[in-house]
Amino acid sequence: MVGFISLWGRKIKSFFAIPAGVKALLFEAYFTALYVKLALLFFPFARVAKWLGAPQADPLDEISPLGVAQAKKIMFALKLCERYTPWHLECYTLSVTGKILLNRRKQKGILYFGFLKEPNGKLKGHAWLKTNSVIVTGGEVHAAYQVHSAFV
Repeated sequence: MVGFISLWGRKIKSFFAIPAGVKALLFEAYFTALYVKLALLFFPFARVAKWLGAPQADPLDEISPLGVAQAKKIMFALKLCERYTPWHLECYTLSVTGKILLNRRKQKGILYFGFLKEPNGKLKGHAWLKTNSVIVTGGEVHAAYQVHSAFV
């Protein structure tokens, strides 16, 4: 019991150490991720696809340094959100959540869907979000996947 209390004490202490702007972004990411997760469970993909943008991969315009900083803040908030949500957040949910957060800030991003053929013949899917030079979500393994579609 003491270990449980000290664990939550450390988590609460580290939460209060986070700057206020990042906390607000974390709450926004948390509740947007919950909304996206529920929408993906209960709505058909055609309805969710409207949130993704146009199905094409046009090159993005250069974003300002302020926009790069904002994209990195969103990336950090999504990593915290993924770490501390009680439910599992897949790359797809995180990428759609990141796309929504970028759209709210009037920033462009490309949401990629890719597939990888495993040695046993099964296909494995992955989604990642990129805005200019910043890979907001799913960047750890995206290079191994062949792009199937992209949404601007």
